[in-house]
Amino acid sequence: MAQNSLIDLHCHSTASDGALSPTEVVNFACERGLKVLALTDHDSVSGVAEATAAAQGRLQLISGIEMSTVWRNFQIHVVGLFLDINHPLLQQSLEEQRLKRVERAEEIGRKLERLGFKDAYARTKAQAQPGASITRGNYARFIASTGVCRSSDEAFNKYLKRGRPAYVKTAWGSVERAVQTIRAAGGIAILAHPRRYQMTNTKLRELIAEFKQAGGEALEVASAQQRPCDRQYLAQLCQRFDLLASLGSDFHVQGAWRDLGFNLALPSDCTALWQSPLYAERFSIHAQFAQ
Repeated sequence: MAQNSLIDLHCHSTASDGALSPTEVVNFACERGLKVLALTDHDSVSGVAEATAAAQGRLQLISGIEMSTVWRNFQIHVVGLFLDINHPLLQQSLEEQRLKRVERAEEIGRKLERLGFKDAYARTKAQAQPGASITRGNYARFIASTGVCRSSDEAFNKYLKRGRPAYVKTAWGSVERAVQTIRAAGGIAILAHPRRYQMTNTKLRELIAEFKQAGGEALEVASAQQRPCDRQYLAQLCQRFDLLASLGSDFHVQGAWRDLGFNLALPSDCTALWQSPLYAERFSIHAQFAQ
């Protein structure tokens, strides 16, 4: 039976497309026994202050982000941890991302209108946190709420993923720029869920090589709903490219298979971020208790 990790370095709140507020995410993490949590909303750090306040004296809250990028027509996500959320370069980049997200959300809304979802943009925006960018995750929950699909996952796969009728290609920045922005803000750059990009192993290795060359420091080796063989392969890639290992549930909404900390044990043949002499002091939890 899978055990819960004490660390989760990838999750979302209502500051992007998560279902729980930053405070509720922290409360849920505490209920599940986590000791270290990174809040990594999509192209947003607006929930970090609230989460940090809620975490005081309960767990270590790491300021994080998940930045959207494009690499050879693939949408790639880069997680940043331990950020100075007020750094000017980060704030400039996030404002650019916010404007792109507004344009994309409006275009997705128009496509869904043509597919029969009346007032899709307005209704999805009404369900989202005030001021938060509207993401595909928000639209997926809206579609599911209409009863057309049984779940937000089904809605995402049917309408919103690449190649589906409401997908909108977006001119995100490069992986290199995201890594440079994260590092400039004092952060650690991590390639998020590398096996979800539906690319060949050859392309994945090329992506990782370029990520490493840009200054990336870790791969997200353990994630939710992942085959054991994929986890082991990513651990091998960490060794091959001399990268550290991270883990994260990519939590959005409460549910058995993507709950915070669920089934995130790292293979023994990779070095976790908190085990590295470079970063161990940033983590409040001793390495031997991390999993």
